[in-house]
Amino acid sequence: MLAQSCASPSPRCSVASRISVSPAQSRSCRSAATAPVAESTTCPSRGEREGGAVLTLHITPLAAAFGAEVHGLDPTVAPDEEARGELRTAFDNFGVLILRDHVVDRRMQTYLTELVRGEEDLSDEKIATDAARQSSFYISNRIEDAAAPFGRLMWHSDGMWSDHPFEVISLYGEAVEPPVPPTRFASTTRAWNTLPSRLRARVEHASALQVPGPENFAHRRGSDEDGDLVQPVRDKDYSVTKPVASRHPRTGRTILFVSQQMTSHIDGVPSEESEELLNALFEHMYAADNVVEHEWREGDLVVWDNLACQHARPDVKLDSSVRTLRKVGWPLPPMADKQAVGSYRRIGASQ
Repeated sequence: MLAQSCASPSPRCSVASRISVSPAQSRSCRSAATAPVAESTTCPSRGEREGGAVLTLHITPLAAAFGAEVHGLDPTVAPDEEARGELRTAFDNFGVLILRDHVVDRRMQTYLTELVRGEEDLSDEKIATDAARQSSFYISNRIEDAAAPFGRLMWHSDGMWSDHPFEVISLYGEAVEPPVPPTRFASTTRAWNTLPSRLRARVEHASALQVPGPENFAHRRGSDEDGDLVQPVRDKDYSVTKPVASRHPRTGRTILFVSQQMTSHIDGVPSEESEELLNALFEHMYAADNVVEHEWREGDLVVWDNLACQHARPDVKLDSSVRTLRKVGWPLPPMADKQAVGSYRRIGASQ
């Protein structure tokens, strides 16, 4: 019997599941299996589904203070209700989930991205529509009109200058020729929880202005990183003022809502003092013990909480190894089309 197409899975394709979380001592960060990357996925036939296959998931914490790898998830089969709940819990607890060596199309990527946020409507029709709205979303140094095709990205959360930033983002390694620059993650939740009391007292009731950046912030780049910064070019300027100690809309946890690339200044504080205070917050949040670095391979899917984490990357060159990552963000901002980036320009070290 031919396998039934199930690029966007539905409950019809769900199977019984067992979930286990590996102990902290088990720090396996790599799946032994490898799989070719393809354009689409299929789910088991009806007979195979009715055979009662059991899916066993293992959530393995990374060696860092946050982030985990998910093993045993079959991305061609929709997880059952229990497994969906466990994946959502793992996502809220770890902030970054990594799946290695999987064949995942855009609809399945959209399904998993919306699932971990807690969306109730995961119907085939809705997922197909949501995926189609993002069909051009790529981070690539090869695809024409892809986002951030070159340069270095300083620390930020996508859209933190907006009233409606993405809550969840995922990237899938569609075409990768290692070695390529990694993606780095920093936990804003852990950064706030471990913030020294004297520093916390200075910012717990403060607000900061967020802008797209990194224009005017090149001085924050540091001396240990090479490459031009990437400046998105939009039709208009955007900004929003939000508390430095912001409340996560889904988990209710406090996050440290400032970033190297997008925070202009702290309100009501003289400019020099504001920059000194921001640098102290950056030094704390981007310390090595609060950073996870993901080395990309084809078939990698990384899903992260865009508010509980920030991300960055080293310099990407147009003529270097292929680095094409398919992007899905959720929920889409109401003004997503009007806020789209028209082009990108470079910001050198002297700017």
